[in-house]
Amino acid sequence: MALSHRRRRTGLIALGAALTLAAGFTAPGAARAAAAPPHPTDRPAGQPPAAAGRTSTVTLITGDTVTVSTSADGSTVSTVRRPDGSTPTFHRTVLDGDTYVYPDAALSYVTSGVLDRQLFNVTELIADGYDDAHTDALPLIVTMTDAAARDRTRPAVDGAELVRPLDSVRGAALTRQRATAERFWTALTAGSTRRTGDAPTLANGIAKVWLDGRVHANLADSTAQIGAPRLWAEGNTATGVDVAVLDSGADAEHPDLAGQIAESHSFVPSEPDILDYKGHGTHVASTIAGTGAASGGVERGVAPGARLHIGKVLNSEGSGQDSWIIAGMEWAAREQKARVVSMSLGGESTDGGDPMSQAVDRLSAETGALFVIAAGNSGPASIGSPGAANSALTVGAVDATTTSPTSPARARAPATVGSSPRSPHPAWTSWPPARTWCAAAPATTR
Repeated sequence: MALSHRRRRTGLIALGAALTLAAGFTAPGAARAAAAPPHPTDRPAGQPPAAAGRTSTVTLITGDTVTVSTSADGSTVSTVRRPDGSTPTFHRTVLDGDTYVYPDAALSYVTSGVLDRQLFNVTELIADGYDDAHTDALPLIVTMTDAAARDRTRPAVDGAELVRPLDSVRGAALTRQRATAERFWTALTAGSTRRTGDAPTLANGIAKVWLDGRVHANLADSTAQIGAPRLWAEGNTATGVDVAVLDSGADAEHPDLAGQIAESHSFVPSEPDILDYKGHGTHVASTIAGTGAASGGVERGVAPGARLHIGKVLNSEGSGQDSWIIAGMEWAAREQKARVVSMSLGGESTDGGDPMSQAVDRLSAETGALFVIAAGNSGPASIGSPGAANSALTVGAVDATTTSPTSPARARAPATVGSSPRSPHPAWTSWPPARTWCAAAPATTR
C-alpha cells in the first residue's frame, strides 16, 4: 500500500463507524462539538516542488503561469508570466516548506477570504498533478452567497464548465481549462471595482472559490481491544442499520461481503463501477460489517448485522477530489438515508470552514446522519478535513497494546472542550478520547 506523502493526503481507518453501531447509536442532541483550532504553523513541512534541476510550470487561476525550479543547493526559484508574456508584480512566500505565489491581481481576493490560498500553493499543485505537464484543467469548487443560494442562482462563470452541483455546500464543482484561464479570471472578477478599504467580491453570486484538491486514504490494523465480542454476546450486531462507506469501492465478490452490500454508486468519473482496485475500501467495509466467512468467522467485522452502502469516491490510486467526496456524502445521507457514514480519508487540517467540513455539518443537521471520520496522520498538525467539522465523530488511533496515541496516526484535539452531538462521550477533553472511539494505528508508516 503506497501511503500519502503530502499533508493533504492523510487518513486512517474509521473503525469508529462500527464502534458507534456496536455501542448503540445515539440520536442527535442539542450540544455541538467545538471546532478544530485554526490552521497551525507547526505542521510537517511539505516536500519541495521539484527535484534539483527539474522545472515545472503551473497555470494559476488568474491565468498567470508560474515556473518553479530547484537549484543545486535546494533553493526554489519561481518566475511568473502573465498570459501576454509580461511579468506581473507578485508575492512569493514559503510556509512549512510549501511555496506560495500570489500575483498582485489576486492578493486582495486571497486576504479577504474569497479565494482559497491553496489555489496559489504551487508545491501542492505540482504534487497533486495540477501542473501544465500533467493536466490542461484546474478543478475548482465554488460556493454561493446567501442571496444567490436563496435565489437558486446556478453557479456559472464564463470559461469554466459545470461538473456537478454540490447542494450541501450551496455550490458546485467546476473545471477551468488552461486555454480559457484569462477569460475565466476576467469573468470571475468582473464588476468587483470597489471603494478603497472595501473587501472585493466575485461575480455571479459566488462567495468563494476553492481548489478541488486531492484526498488520499490510509490503511490501519483491525483491533480486538474495542470490546466488540462482549456486545455480540449481548446480541448486538447492529442488525438492520444502514452504514455508508465512502472509500475506494469494495470487492462485492469477497466472501466476507457476500450479501452485505445493499446499494452502491461510483463518483469517480473515470471508474464507473465500484471495483476496488486499491483494496482500502474493501478493508474498511469488512472491518465494519464483514461476516468472517473467508476465515471461518475469525475475522468477523465489528457490526456484521449492518447493511452497507458503498460509495466509491477514491480512484484506483487511492485518491479523490473534494467534490467527488462531497457528492458521495450527499448520496449517502440523502438518497441512501444512512444512519452512519464512514470516511477513512482526509485532507489538510482546517478550522472546519472548508467545503467538505461544511457538507458534513449541513448534511448532519438536515438528515441526522452521523459522519465518522478519520482524524488524520499529521501528528501535531491538528485534525484534517472533513474531520474538523463540528458535527463529525472524529476518530483517533492507538496501537494494539495501548490506549495512548502512536506515531504517525495521531492528531491534536480541539483546544476547546465540547461534546459530539451524536455521542454521550466528552469530546477530546484530553488525549486519547474515550477508548471506545479509538481505532488501531496504521500498519505502515508514512
